[in-house]
Amino acid sequence: MIDRTFIHLPGIGRTREQMLWNCGVSSWEVFEDALRSGVPPRGLFSPKNNFQLSLFTGQSTLQSATGDAERYIESDDPRVNSWLDSIDQSRQALLDEDYGFFLERLNPGEHWRVLAGHIEDALYLDIETTGLSIDLNYMTVIGALYRNKFYQWVWPEPLDELIELIQNARLIVTYNGKRFDIPFLRHWADKIPSPRAHIDLMYVARSLGLDGGLKALEEHFGLLRDDSIEGIDGAEAVVMWCKALWGDKVAYNQLLLYNKTDVIMLPALAARICFEHSRRACIASMDEPQQTNQEVSSAHRAGGFRNLRKAWEDRRSGLNLLMPKLAERFHRDPVVVGIDLRGNPKRPTGWSRCEGAIVESRVLYDDEEILGFTLAAQPDLVSIDAPLSLPRGRYSVSDESPCRETGGIVRDAERILWSRGIPVYPSLIRHMQGLTQRGITIAARLHEFGVSVIESYPGAAQDILGIPRKRTSLDILRRGLEEFGFETSEEWSHDELDALTSALVGYFYLGDEYEAIGADDEGYMIIPRWTRAMRWSLER
Repeated sequence: MIDRTFIHLPGIGRTREQMLWNCGVSSWEVFEDALRSGVPPRGLFSPKNNFQLSLFTGQSTLQSATGDAERYIESDDPRVNSWLDSIDQSRQALLDEDYGFFLERLNPGEHWRVLAGHIEDALYLDIETTGLSIDLNYMTVIGALYRNKFYQWVWPEPLDELIELIQNARLIVTYNGKRFDIPFLRHWADKIPSPRAHIDLMYVARSLGLDGGLKALEEHFGLLRDDSIEGIDGAEAVVMWCKALWGDKVAYNQLLLYNKTDVIMLPALAARICFEHSRRACIASMDEPQQTNQEVSSAHRAGGFRNLRKAWEDRRSGLNLLMPKLAERFHRDPVVVGIDLRGNPKRPTGWSRCEGAIVESRVLYDDEEILGFTLAAQPDLVSIDAPLSLPRGRYSVSDESPCRETGGIVRDAERILWSRGIPVYPSLIRHMQGLTQRGITIAARLHEFGVSVIESYPGAAQDILGIPRKRTSLDILRRGLEEFGFETSEEWSHDELDALTSALVGYFYLGDEYEAIGADDEGYMIIPRWTRAMRWSLER
């Protein structure tokens, strides 16, 4: 298909390309012959007549709709030499298998023109991760399909073989890989090279009007998955990974199959997307893909379940690593109270008192109740999930206050979290104003009693520590806190689990394993700092 493409040439778009095809100019060779024979561009691109190109030995004529033939003399149009040079460059790039030459000159939605002729020999890649933030989340499984051989790696296996594949492959194909897979690979695994040429199927599909993720495309084209992974999505893949770390071998095998299916579906989707593009372009250059399951051989099997468990035990974070440091300072297990505050006193506030691994949890409502239980707990520190300060220039939470004209609704702390891929609400958007005011009030009253208070954000802490948030799975959040070392109950609500996470942030703070984000004139939010990064190895 690529040698029938003209839209990468200067000054030629899809409309002019269609005119060339209609005129019988079906390849670079025919276009070059026409230009060298003196056929002027105005004849090839005329919208008024239906020209048919006839090429004879040493001559080129344009046959009009009336049947009259006209012989053209050599054209002095400056575009001719530019097109001839571009055709020479294109021919050399194709000979050198330099597909990046064409991809750089084509809109991403038109990359199917390159892919159509190389579906069988492209390298297909897909990764699984613990989340969407490249700074906080890490890769768990990597799958690759190259020339009918399947490769798979599980954290933290060596990736030197993957490096060789990427170096050797002339063309790499992903789905949403430009924004996700490739940046993740290069961030979390040193020495991963840039692809020579990279096609992202998502953009090629969208140019057909096909939106959504990989599973939506599979459904559109009638491609079926194994029953054991039917309906599983990226969020569930995170849950399967956590279960595997915690000893569930069934979840481990299920995750590997899910990743393998993602990869093997890519060439099947590529064939169908390219066929649909060629059909819409009225180019009969591809056979319609058959509904067959591709059989692939295994070239690199993922590491064993025991190896994964051992690697995780060596690098996992936990109370067992924090508490000895705290014991040196306090000569006991310090008491930390975590509060998952709500803006409306009629809604439940989660409350947890932690003394080492021992946790007392409850749901509270009004301010006096919260203050009473907190003071009775005699805490060394209180960690509150709520904004405890106002944005710069603000002295009131209300939108009607005059300070709204000069002050914003966002603090530096929120901006820093956004920059790291952690979603958080601005402290003074309308539905947060009550929570911010309540948090400031309760913190001030605790300070009056000499109690130390910090601001925390459970969602950020969970992202940093690799514990899935409550929206992913409440049971997995509870299990993640248990794996960290706390004693919990299945009866606890999400408010109580977030309160426990806030208390956990307090332990990081007391252990000097924290980062304070914000500004002196706005106050600081405390987030955990954990240096035991889950990076991949690159050498055997």
